[in-house]
Amino acid sequence: MKITIKVRFNSSYPKFEKVLSSKYILYIPESRTQESENFVIELISKKLGVMKQNVSLIDISKDGEWSFHIEE
Repeated sequence: MKITIKVRFNSSYPKFEKVLSSKYILYIPESRTQESENFVIELISKKLGVMKQNVSLIDISKDGEWSFHIEE
Protein backbone atom coordinates (compact mmCIF):
# COMPACT_ATOMS: atom_id res chain seq x y z
CA MET A 1 0.00 0.00 0.00
CA LYS A 2 1.24 3.49 -0.78
CA ILE A 3 0.42 6.53 1.35
CA THR A 4 1.26 10.21 1.00
CA ILE A 5 1.91 12.51 3.93
CA LYS A 6 2.18 16.29 3.74
CA VAL A 7 4.66 17.13 6.50
CA ARG A 8 4.41 20.59 8.07
CA PHE A 9 7.36 21.47 10.30
CA ASN A 10 7.49 24.15 13.01
CA SER A 11 3.79 23.91 13.83
CA SER A 12 2.43 25.08 17.18
CA TYR A 13 1.45 21.53 18.27
CA PRO A 14 1.78 17.97 16.90
CA LYS A 15 -1.17 16.65 14.94
CA PHE A 16 -1.80 13.72 12.58
CA GLU A 17 -4.93 13.95 10.45
CA LYS A 18 -6.40 11.84 7.68
CA VAL A 19 -7.44 13.75 4.55
CA LEU A 20 -8.27 10.90 2.13
CA SER A 21 -8.01 7.12 2.33
CA SER A 22 -4.26 7.18 1.64
CA LYS A 23 -3.36 10.83 2.26
CA TYR A 24 -2.48 12.42 5.61
CA ILE A 25 -1.20 15.70 7.00
CA LEU A 26 1.38 15.60 9.78
CA TYR A 27 2.18 18.66 11.88
CA ILE A 28 5.50 18.55 13.76
CA PRO A 29 6.57 21.24 16.26
CA GLU A 30 10.29 20.77 15.50
CA SER A 31 12.21 21.99 12.48
CA ARG A 32 13.37 19.55 9.81
CA THR A 33 16.48 17.57 10.80
CA GLN A 34 18.24 14.36 9.83
CA GLU A 35 16.09 12.49 12.36
CA SER A 36 12.84 13.69 10.75
CA GLU A 37 12.54 10.62 8.53
CA ASN A 38 12.88 8.24 11.49
CA PHE A 39 10.41 10.27 13.55
CA VAL A 40 7.82 10.23 10.75
CA ILE A 41 8.28 6.49 10.18
CA GLU A 42 7.81 5.79 13.90
CA LEU A 43 4.66 7.90 13.99
CA ILE A 44 3.20 6.17 10.91
CA SER A 45 3.98 2.82 12.50
CA LYS A 46 2.12 3.72 15.69
CA LYS A 47 -0.86 5.44 14.05
CA LEU A 48 -1.48 2.79 11.38
CA GLY A 49 -0.60 -0.21 13.53
CA VAL A 50 2.20 -1.63 11.37
CA MET A 51 5.73 -2.62 12.29
CA LYS A 52 8.42 0.01 11.73
CA GLN A 53 10.41 -2.21 9.37
CA ASN A 54 7.35 -2.46 7.10
CA VAL A 55 7.34 1.29 6.42
CA SER A 56 9.77 2.61 3.81
CA LEU A 57 10.19 6.08 2.38
CA ILE A 58 9.82 6.22 -1.41
CA ASP A 59 10.23 9.89 -2.21
CA ILE A 60 10.04 13.44 -0.84
CA SER A 61 8.64 15.90 -3.36
CA LYS A 62 9.55 19.57 -3.54
CA ASP A 63 6.16 20.63 -2.15
CA GLY A 64 6.71 18.66 1.07
CA GLU A 65 4.75 15.49 0.30
CA TRP A 66 6.42 12.34 1.55
CA SER A 67 5.47 9.07 -0.17
CA PHE A 68 5.74 5.82 1.78
CA HIS A 69 5.27 2.17 0.94
CA ILE A 70 3.68 0.08 3.68
CA GLU A 71 3.97 -3.69 3.56
CA GLU A 72 1.13 -5.62 5.14
